[in-house]
Amino acid sequence: MKVKALVFAALLPVPAAAGTLSDLLMAPDIFAEAPVGTAVAYSEERTVPAGGSLADVEDGRVRLEVEAGEDGRTLLLVQGGAGEERPVGSYRPRVANPVLLYFLETTVRAMAEATGGSPYYIRNRMREAFAAADLGPEGPMRVVTLHPFAADANRARMGEFADLAIRLSFDPGEPARILELSADTPGDGGGYHEHLVLLAEE
Repeated sequence: MKVKALVFAALLPVPAAAGTLSDLLMAPDIFAEAPVGTAVAYSEERTVPAGGSLADVEDGRVRLEVEAGEDGRTLLLVQGGAGEERPVGSYRPRVANPVLLYFLETTVRAMAEATGGSPYYIRNRMREAFAAADLGPEGPMRVVTLHPFAADANRARMGEFADLAIRLSFDPGEPARILELSADTPGDGGGYHEHLVLLAEE
C-alpha cells in the first residue's frame, strides 16, 4: 500500500490546538537529527473486514530508514519481508513520524471502506483525538488509548468502528521509537485489527 505524502500531511496536528501527546509523538522534526543509517523496524499484523481493498497481513514488517539523498537526507518507509520490500514513500526528515502516520492512514482507509464514510472526516476526528490527548499516567513507559469516535454525532453510521480503540505504548524519552501501536474494533473475529511492534535493532 502506497500512501502519498500529501495524505500524511493532512494528519498533522494544528499547532495551536495540539496536546502533549501530539506535541511529542507527532512533532514535525522527530527524525531531523537522526544520522544516516538510522533505522526503526516493526512487525506488522492486520485483519480487515471483508470487502475492503486492504489485505490481511501476517508476519509482515514495516521499516523506516534515514538515507542520504541528492538533496540531503531522506526518510524511506518500506513494507514487507526480506527481499520483498515495497516502498511506501520517501519523506523529508522534518515530517512527522512516517511510521505513526502510515499506521493511522491505514486505519483511516480501512474504516472509510468498511463504513462508506469520508476519509477526510475520519482523518480529522483522529487528528482531534490526538490533539486533545495527554501522555497518560506518569512512569518511564506510557500507554495511551484513544477512542476517536466515542462521542461522535455520526456513531450510528460507523458500525464496529464507532468503538475503535487506538493504543500507543512509548517511552517519552525516545518518542521516535514508539514501542507498540494497535487499532482495534470490538470482538475477535471479522473486525479490524492493526498491530505494529518495534523490533530489536539489527
